[in-house]
Amino acid sequence: MVGALCGLVAATFFGASTPLAKILLPAAGPVVLAGLLYLGAGTAMVLAGFLPGRPGIRAARLRKSDLGWLTGIVILGGIIGPVLMLYGLARVGAVVASLLLNLEAPFTMLLAVFLFGEHMGRAAAGAASIIVAGATLLSYRPGELSADWLGVLAIAGACLCWAADNNFSQRLSLRDPIAVVRTKALTAAAGTLSIALAAGEVLPGPSVIMPALVVGAIGYGISILAARRQRRAGARR
Repeated sequence: MVGALCGLVAATFFGASTPLAKILLPAAGPVVLAGLLYLGAGTAMVLAGFLPGRPGIRAARLRKSDLGWLTGIVILGGIIGPVLMLYGLARVGAVVASLLLNLEAPFTMLLAVFLFGEHMGRAAAGAASIIVAGATLLSYRPGELSADWLGVLAIAGACLCWAADNNFSQRLSLRDPIAVVRTKALTAAAGTLSIALAAGEVLPGPSVIMPALVVGAIGYGISILAARRQRRAGARR
């Protein structure tokens, strides 16, 4: 129950970050904004590292053998996924984007089953079907919602990247979750911002940078709760 509640809280904060990022997009390029969001998340995790009462951190430090999983987490979940999501968000409305982000859950389940051999029973399969059906039903409003297909594909691609991230993160579920998220966020921020500047995007002013850092700290850094949740359940669940 605790793990499920942590997952719901994490999903709530991440979901709130989508419309907020949509507001910031006109003033910042999508790649720069993705980097700023993860810089905010990484900063939050650095500060969280000083919190007292973190059990098991010494026994769960990251190891050299974790480098492969961490690399996949950073590249797919920290760089490619956020950039695709923000590119898609620039092309579709925040409501459509939020509904499309539901695809992350069934994608996570499918990868967990077919690539990592986790078992999916009837209840889990039914839950995945309900998620997809619910998103489809809510988005079906003829004449009200229209989507750019490139935007839709970009957000679906982001969901697939984050589905892989979820499965890779589950392989590190016994490691210190703050260290995992901190490493992912700071490395992804450095990589994304370097790519953005090399591609000609410019950093926005403080009036955009500060809100982006706050949104990243809350909406992306709070994924620490998801990492804690994965200690109690497989990626599929």
